[in-house]
Amino acid sequence: MTNISNLLAILQLPETNLDAETVLTQFLALSDAGKATWRLNTAEKIFTAVFGDDAAVQSDINFSEQKETTWSTNCQLTPGIIVTPQTPQDVGKVLALCQVLNIKFSVRSGGHLHNPGFTSNNGGVVILMKRFNTINVSEDRLTADFGVGQTWFDVYKALEEYGLTVTGGRQSSVGVAGLLLGGGLAFQNSERGLSCHGVVEYEMVLADSTVVKVNATSNKDLFWALKGGGPNFGIVTKVTMSTLPNKIWCEGVMYAPGENANLLKSIMDYHEASEKDSKANIICHFMEDFTLFIFLYADPVEEKPAVFDSFDKIECVTQVVPSKASTVFELVNDFERFTATEPKSHEVRVMASLPDLEVYNATEACRLQQLQVVKSVPGARIILSIQPISSSASRACDKQGGNPLSLKAEPQQWLLVLLDWFHPEDEATMRAAGRKIIDQAEAVAKKNGTYLDFKYSNYCSRDQDPLAAYGSENLSKLRSVAKEIDPKGVFQKLQNDGWLLSKTASWVTGG
Repeated sequence: MTNISNLLAILQLPETNLDAETVLTQFLALSDAGKATWRLNTAEKIFTAVFGDDAAVQSDINFSEQKETTWSTNCQLTPGIIVTPQTPQDVGKVLALCQVLNIKFSVRSGGHLHNPGFTSNNGGVVILMKRFNTINVSEDRLTADFGVGQTWFDVYKALEEYGLTVTGGRQSSVGVAGLLLGGGLAFQNSERGLSCHGVVEYEMVLADSTVVKVNATSNKDLFWALKGGGPNFGIVTKVTMSTLPNKIWCEGVMYAPGENANLLKSIMDYHEASEKDSKANIICHFMEDFTLFIFLYADPVEEKPAVFDSFDKIECVTQVVPSKASTVFELVNDFERFTATEPKSHEVRVMASLPDLEVYNATEACRLQQLQVVKSVPGARIILSIQPISSSASRACDKQGGNPLSLKAEPQQWLLVLLDWFHPEDEATMRAAGRKIIDQAEAVAKKNGTYLDFKYSNYCSRDQDPLAAYGSENLSKLRSVAKEIDPKGVFQKLQNDGWLLSKTASWVTGG
């Protein structure tokens, strides 16, 4: 976009002492070298003129505080400008400016991604979505819409008073947009599919600054692409989701590490049992001092469901969440108490396989091995989480229009390691430990014929390639959707980083 009059029409500048047209015209007349020299300076002038106090530059007193709104400290980069739009039209203005200035941008909702550069950048623009914070329940209470600047804690808390919930995230501090654009694991995934299949409409801003509604009848192909296709198509500002009753049954139990071998066997039993019961879900964290299991059932039953029977044979240390009928909000509130951590750098790495006890045992053994390797690293922690996914989860996705992920309707598991540490100089050591653990899991799965190429993008490390596992047909369709709505490739070229189609061989070759 180089047409200044078109840009000024989008910006709708207030009366100010800044002659924006002159500044932009002078900038565009510069050589490439001159633009590189004056790009950030020009951007600061224009962004502050357009957005006033909603645009923070490095010299501003509140800049550092906004810069640090990321979950992982290694993601706290140094952008030149942090802009906090209030409306979808504001987002359109940001995109228009980034294009005319040819400046990189990043979008931050909850800021919970662990990969540096995905929600921030150095010297570019961060679009901070925190002002998109409204929550509304429809009159018939069948849907709720909410802005993407919130966490799932905010959403669940607001819906609690209505006795409702949605297929949101399982960790309350995760942001709305990031989870849904990656697919999303919900408490109800066996029955309802991935979190994104609870979405009935997206409101989003395209590269040309237009605001569109995306649903099953309007922009149908884009609606499909957004269900796991990542940040390749535009900036989502609001979602409307189908509501569900918030009543569930849950229990949280801590086990001693000495019981891990028995717990891994019980996970295998659970794989089989959950194929016959689509309301069940488990979350497990194998940690250094204890192993935490959250058992959840998407129905407020009075007694612990039989699908979890195999775990009752194992002696626990303590029951951290009593067996009870509860609500989703109450559960995530309890769960956060045991998973929250002080500010640290994080790395998450993932693999998938068919249910395989040998994979589980080999991965846990390697985790214990690597804990010894990193024991001198300040703040070092390595958590293993095995996430059973039933075949009914994939079938539920297909019934609701499908998604780009190419999931097969078979029982499987998405295994991840989460690594934490304090100091930047220890990043290479910790990432190497995570790589060795996942490499070991993949090697055993490949030997056993249980390996799955799928990698859940929200848990992928920066050097993994989740989109590659979507298959050539789905990648081709995603590429086609992206090129139709963003023919200049703004979200591929100017977006700083993320799971972008432009990073796949398919995009480069056009295959």
